[in-house]
Amino acid sequence: MKYRILHLTPDFGYGDGRSYYVYLLLKYLKRSGHNVFLCSNSVTASERLEDLSIPFFSLPSLSKKTSFLSSVSSLAGLIKSNRIDIVHSHHRYYELLANSVVGENFRTVFTALSLVDKRFFVEYKSDRIIAVSNVVQKMLIEKFIVSNRKIFLIPNFVDSEELPAINETVKPGSDKHFTLFSAGRFHKEKDYATLLNAMALIDEFKIKLILAGEGEEKELYEKIIKEKSLDVEMFVPQKDLSEYFRRADVCVLSSLRDPLPGFMLQSGLQSKPFIGSDADGIPEVIINNVNGLLFRKKNSQELADKIRLFRNDKTLAYNCAVNLNQLVLKKYTEQTVITEIENLYDSLM
Repeated sequence: MKYRILHLTPDFGYGDGRSYYVYLLLKYLKRSGHNVFLCSNSVTASERLEDLSIPFFSLPSLSKKTSFLSSVSSLAGLIKSNRIDIVHSHHRYYELLANSVVGENFRTVFTALSLVDKRFFVEYKSDRIIAVSNVVQKMLIEKFIVSNRKIFLIPNFVDSEELPAINETVKPGSDKHFTLFSAGRFHKEKDYATLLNAMALIDEFKIKLILAGEGEEKELYEKIIKEKSLDVEMFVPQKDLSEYFRRADVCVLSSLRDPLPGFMLQSGLQSKPFIGSDADGIPEVIINNVNGLLFRKKNSQELADKIRLFRNDKTLAYNCAVNLNQLVLKKYTEQTVITEIENLYDSLM
């Protein structure tokens, strides 16, 4: 069956994994014949929606908890006027808004993309819950007492249409220069300080970092970069990161908490050697020395050693990149995930 689906998410832009996930859902659900809509408090990545001719609604009041009742009323109006069958939310507060609408005939779905600590006893009440990794599913069951019967384990995913035209598995760095690439929110959970400190421990070859992101930790990172005289190219998130993947020798994530990072999957799609911390969902995908390298989170010395290993062992880097690429193409693209999402919708209706 084909449905009319309203997606609810905060701050729809280019700089976070949630927005990218929602964008891919909108793109491929529409391509499958569903009528899809987006509602957010802020839509800075409107170009993505306009390119796909996807209707969207920007309601700034959604971000204001003091406007809860008016937000629910506005949402109810959207659901009624657009004859929505399913409201699919991607943030706990937005899920609460959706579940607070009464008098309309629709079902609710929530994607749990994050690991959270605080419990408010009003979250995870949707008809179906998507857990993007095993660690998220465990959190839902053990911490939030969500019934396993309504949880669907469906992973985060990437867009196979972003495959490079020429799939260069590894672009070897020169003897004088080695380039790392990382992208994500400048937030304590991403812990880019560990990555910067690891760079400072490497002095036997020139190393450069391309860092895409924005957020509250930017000043801290700039301070470390200046104090340690690091070669870092920092820029705000953009629609297309393919140029930066092409320039990279290795992709790195130094996260303290990460359920199933999209950047890791994009690195695999782009056939780049990947180094990640042992946080949460990263080891669910990365097998050390098989399809990437793992290091203990917050351990700058160990991360520096892993960077050296990939730089010095081109065969290992090549094999890890190939293996991660094959895994991502097999399990983590729209070609498998969208069917699972549609099956979930069918189970509701």
